Amino acid sequence: MADVSARLDVLGRTGDARLAGVLAALLHGWRRPSLAPRLAAPLGMPLARRVADLVGLHSLLHRPYPDEERRTGLGRMAVAADLGVLHAVAGAVAVGRDAGAREQVDWSALYAEEAGLLGEAPLEPLRSGLRDALSGLGDADAADRCWTQAREAYATGRVTTVEEAVAATWRWRSGRFPRLLQLTGPSGSGKSTFAAGLRGVDTVVSLDDLRQARGSRADQRANTDVLREGLQRLDTALADGGTVVWDATSLVRPQRSLVQAVARRRDALVTQVVVVVEEEALARRNSDRAHPVPPDVLAGQLRRFDPPYPGQAHRTWYVGAGGAVEDVDGTLDGEGV
Repeated sequence: MADVSARLDVLGRTGDARLAGVLAALLHGWRRPSLAPRLAAPLGMPLARRVADLVGLHSLLHRPYPDEERRTGLGRMAVAADLGVLHAVAGAVAVGRDAGAREQVDWSALYAEEAGLLGEAPLEPLRSGLRDALSGLGDADAADRCWTQAREAYATGRVTTVEEAVAATWRWRSGRFPRLLQLTGPSGSGKSTFAAGLRGVDTVVSLDDLRQARGSRADQRANTDVLREGLQRLDTALADGGTVVWDATSLVRPQRSLVQAVARRRDALVTQVVVVVEEEALARRNSDRAHPVPPDVLAGQLRRFDPPYPGQAHRTWYVGAGGAVEDVDGTLDGEGV
């Protein structure tokens, strides 16, 4: 704690940024999927998920990384976390470990500093400039799409100025692209209930409904065929240009990437909806469901669950136990709710 505090002092971090760093260093051994739900009640969703993301990401800085790809990797990581705080946590945790991990953190910090990414909000000038340029757009989805495309272009070095970002995102200002909301969370977390409350949805692709149409939503034997049918329906719905909800657990990144591949082919705006609920509450909800999953299946889902990080989709919404969006990433107007 003394080590991470000293590192945060050097960075000049105060307030929630400092608290997130201290908590992440203290809780660095926790499983990230269970940490955010535990912290959401006492800290609020925005701070809770930032602490959990620091815990999940810090160990990546202990590993060797190709120097020719490091600038892009750090640029993308800056979307997911405060890089200054992340390096402070990684450095503090590495104390007492092998010298190699400490050297990797120090080397990464040098690259991040040279790239101007160690400040508290290194992408804010780009965001604020783009926000001013698009102030008359009138379409929040289009504005968010322009911002998320601009920050990805910045991370990969394709744009460096606001003017370049404005030019590079011109094609999305019309808003003429489909929308995909990809739900992610264990069974019983409230995904379908949340989806049912959304307005303006044209199509819902539910894997449970597709299994039910085959005879039983609990029958997992035809999962490959069900997934193939679901992806085909998704592709057709996005081709029509509407708003589509993908209702499935989507527990791990490979599962989510299959859906996102379809979305990329149709140039869709992707919003990942992460439902953040404590494990005890999930067990209670599951027992009260009309179609509960066996306890061992739910336990297996919780072990596998790897929630997405900010930047792995255009936008991310974080839904709390009450069913409301309590935090967001990827909006041009600013993060949080």
